[in-house]
Amino acid sequence: MESIIRTHQLEKTFTTNKGLKPLDFQLFKGEICAIIGKNGAGKSTFFKLLAGQLQPTGGEMAFFDYAATESNRARKRMGFMIESPEFFAELTAYENLNYFRLQRGISSKDAVKRVIEAVDLSKYPATRFKEYSMGMKQRLGLALTLMTGPDCLVLDEPTNGLDAEGISDIRKLLLKLNKEQDITILISSHILSELQLVATRFLFIDKGQVIEDISREELHNRNRKSLKLIVNHPSRAARVLEESFTDLKYSVLPDNTLKLNNHVEDAAQINRILMQHDIDVKEIMTETNSLEDYFLNLAVTP
Repeated sequence: MESIIRTHQLEKTFTTNKGLKPLDFQLFKGEICAIIGKNGAGKSTFFKLLAGQLQPTGGEMAFFDYAATESNRARKRMGFMIESPEFFAELTAYENLNYFRLQRGISSKDAVKRVIEAVDLSKYPATRFKEYSMGMKQRLGLALTLMTGPDCLVLDEPTNGLDAEGISDIRKLLLKLNKEQDITILISSHILSELQLVATRFLFIDKGQVIEDISREELHNRNRKSLKLIVNHPSRAARVLEESFTDLKYSVLPDNTLKLNNHVEDAAQINRILMQHDIDVKEIMTETNSLEDYFLNLAVTP
């Protein structure tokens, strides 16, 4: 497979902490790779290193078939959206993008119109940037990354500030760009349910280091099912079940809900035990854990 991004022992040390511990990573052509981690885990540090906004403390990075020493040249084939891009407050979307088009030496005026339509900002032709909502600003930032016709997008929280419809639109756009234009995408978002819908690969980062790197297929196979019970006394039900299953992993949730993360295959026995202890089981169902469930479980595993 063709390598789009390669890092070898890439690291960044700040005065007070290790922003990114030595990282060996490859992003391959056609992938949509999601970077997942808590705030401060090292995601933004990694993205800023790739974009050239931070200089690494050690290691190296390379893009496409360029040597590590040609990173600046290689970045011209990439689109970066790191945090919220800066635009001119008094200018419209077209005026802002046309300024950057001229600055970057893009000859085609159609490029501006094309990307404005792609992110659904064409219906606001006279609206100045200072009047934009957070969601509109994110759309304009994404439009800027697309203007050069990149082979790879690096997007840090591209759906930040968007409503449900806007998030759905961005998801559809990214999937379309990946499928129809073969654009490789590296993305982060705190909305893990959205990442689960678009990503083909998941890289989990905690405290500046990678703790898991799996494909969508591997995630599906590993993602355990859980047993959800609606009972009249969930805390008491948990104590009763712990007597029969000493390794029971559970959480007591609102609305009289008890969630079991193991022993899902023992549902019939669990129901019988609870009934024997006069605990009323109103409902029992099997659920497949989400990406968020997987991440939270991964984060607490020693």
